[in-house]
Amino acid sequence: MKGNVLTLTVCSILWRISIDIIWPFLALYIMALGGEYETIGQVMAIGNLSSLILYPLGGYIADYQGRIKVMAYMTYVYSLTFLIFVFTDSWVWVGVGMFAQSLITFYIPAMQALMADSLPPGKRGIGFAATMAIPSAFGLASPILGGWLIEVLGIKPAVKGLYLVGFFVALLVATLRLKFLKETNPGKGIKITLGSVPGLVLRSYGDIIRVVREAPRRLIVLSLLIAGCTFIVSLVSPFWIIRAQETIGLSTADWGVLLLVNGAVNVLLSLPAGGFVDRHSKRLIAGICLILGAIPIYLFLYATSFWQVLALGILITLPNTFINPSFQAMFADMVPREKRGRMIAAVGGGGVWFMGGAWGIGVIAMLSMTAGSLLSGYVYRYNNSLPWILLSASLVVLGVLFITQIKESDKVED
Repeated sequence: MKGNVLTLTVCSILWRISIDIIWPFLALYIMALGGEYETIGQVMAIGNLSSLILYPLGGYIADYQGRIKVMAYMTYVYSLTFLIFVFTDSWVWVGVGMFAQSLITFYIPAMQALMADSLPPGKRGIGFAATMAIPSAFGLASPILGGWLIEVLGIKPAVKGLYLVGFFVALLVATLRLKFLKETNPGKGIKITLGSVPGLVLRSYGDIIRVVREAPRRLIVLSLLIAGCTFIVSLVSPFWIIRAQETIGLSTADWGVLLLVNGAVNVLLSLPAGGFVDRHSKRLIAGICLILGAIPIYLFLYATSFWQVLALGILITLPNTFINPSFQAMFADMVPREKRGRMIAAVGGGGVWFMGGAWGIGVIAMLSMTAGSLLSGYVYRYNNSLPWILLSASLVVLGVLFITQIKESDKVED
């Protein structure tokens, strides 16, 4: 591991040992500020929706202007958004903070394209797995530390303090990206000024439409199926900890321990999983693991103790570890380097952590995440078991579709 891959991994480590302390408890924080079940979903949806506004611009700049500057400079801006969370006592301003943070992350297509450019074909499965596993290893203790701080200090002081730490971490990450990353695609050199941004946004949206029309059918099918995964996981993800507290009686410290164990399982399996993905059919691995994950997810509804949830969490994490390297490697294999930024911004892709949430890196996946997040609170309010029933059933269907409908690329792109 060296060069861009090393730098991006170090930056991810810094994120994981800071942001991972906060994220598992954000739903509880929103409720502590006066929010309701529906509010949680609305705040999450606002963040996802705002990402879409400038996302095409990020992919456009990545291919025509280069990857590095947009990543580094916007990370500096991103750091300022942490201060919104530090100084607010209203869930409304948490929503504003989520909107601002997600709006600025339009640089993510550039970052994903840079990582794909920097990993050699034939080793992308293990490469993507390593860049997820190593930061996860450093962030293993983050959830349990977060749960302990919330128990000791109270949720409001603890979360505010952690967001302040996140502000300084973001400044450091921006500096590392600017200083150590090396350009893999210099682009054609478009001139960017403040006055030119509206025109570039319109042009980037037009370019997205053209890129989608040119995308091979197998890539569109892959993107739609991943979007289905991100939708259904987003429908449930904010409420794992809510159900664990309200129905099973777990504390935030208990939940932190569960996430620690799940993270350790993921770290131990990630590199072997990535190597396995490189040697075997990625679509079969993704499909079978989605189906296997559905079983312990459904059984979560019948858990009544910490130890039962712990065992189910491990069983959920085992197949999940193989899914994300499969998703990412399939996408990278299908997309040529010179279109990778715009293609990621358009049809993108994403990944899922069944008990932790979904992430999308394209317009299609982000739209699906927005819809899932927005509906999540209403579905949980209607029936607090229904989200897990829908998730387990949908994963079976999506797994079958991955196996039967995905055509893996004969030519692997550089």
